[in-house]
Amino acid sequence: MNGSRKISVLGAAAAFAVLVSACSTTASTPAASNATTSKAPVPTATLVKQAASEKGVVIYGNVPPDYFKPVIAAFNKVYPSISVTETVLSDQAVFSKYEAEAAQGARTADLLVASAPATWVQAEQNGVSAAVTPTGLGNFPSWVDQGNGVYVMSAEPALLAYSPKLLAQAEVPTTWAQLAADAKADPARYKLVSYPIENPLNYAGIYGLIHILGAGKVWSYYDALAPNTKTFNEGLDALTQVLQGGASAGYMSSGLAQSALKPYIGKGLANFSFLQDATPLIPRAIAVTKKAASPASAQLFLDFLYSQAGQDALCAGGFEADMNNYQTTNGCTASLTALQKQVPAGTTYLVPISQAVLDQQASITARWNEAFHR
Repeated sequence: MNGSRKISVLGAAAAFAVLVSACSTTASTPAASNATTSKAPVPTATLVKQAASEKGVVIYGNVPPDYFKPVIAAFNKVYPSISVTETVLSDQAVFSKYEAEAAQGARTADLLVASAPATWVQAEQNGVSAAVTPTGLGNFPSWVDQGNGVYVMSAEPALLAYSPKLLAQAEVPTTWAQLAADAKADPARYKLVSYPIENPLNYAGIYGLIHILGAGKVWSYYDALAPNTKTFNEGLDALTQVLQGGASAGYMSSGLAQSALKPYIGKGLANFSFLQDATPLIPRAIAVTKKAASPASAQLFLDFLYSQAGQDALCAGGFEADMNNYQTTNGCTASLTALQKQVPAGTTYLVPISQAVLDQQASITARWNEAFHR
């Protein structure tokens, strides 16, 4: 999600725009279908020695800068001599910019970060990622390794954002089934926002929803939701509707909204919840690139992410900490350990970076368009 348009909500427009512009208890823990034999992690001392002759890390990613600041700052406490810069791009542009520059032999990204499983599959087929293995993976769910040097940086749960001004607590749907039923029964009260199917996060979320609930239920729900739903390609626009009272709720919202909405929860302007019958986890994935100019520095950054300090930094920035039995040291709440306490067992599913996700894109897109009469 990209965008930096100003909004005006109790004078906090600029802060909100920065925060939301971007935006192992799974029901199944899918193995990486594209997995290749992993190399052993390179020793840290070797990487540090090699990084001394490199010129910093360049990241192309879909991450708003304010989310990454705590992560980069924490990394630089450990490696102060390695500069890190991020160019913020859409999911598609992350890959197209890298591939174009790599083909020309130009200086390009050392790390890629994106949330589009289907596009990651295409990137893997194009040989984008390097076959590196970060240190510390034994402390994480097996699905963090998606194969071919691609790793889940943050498994972000889809959530429901809602307006406490328009919905009393008893009126906030607790399941997808209830959300669909309420929208059908009282369309004036349940004015909704979400993403179009072209948004990679939305497509991945629906793929996961189908895996959990089955296609029949999912499409019956979407047939009921579609008439009451306005779609926005940017999370900023959709959440603004909820904050300003133009919509009572936004469904399939990015997990980053957990952090973005915090300043508004205390003011009674917005809140969020996880629907109890199904919570897809959308992978924000990361990979060292095959044409990296600073491969050692990039791998040190990757290694850092899969350490306790890296997980603390990710969680502090609003990302989901995925470490097994993660316990926060800084009070942050975005973690799979915390999510386990908020949703029933067997109702979450990590959307894999696999050929199946790419193969079903056309049929799922067509059925969504049918529901929305597009």
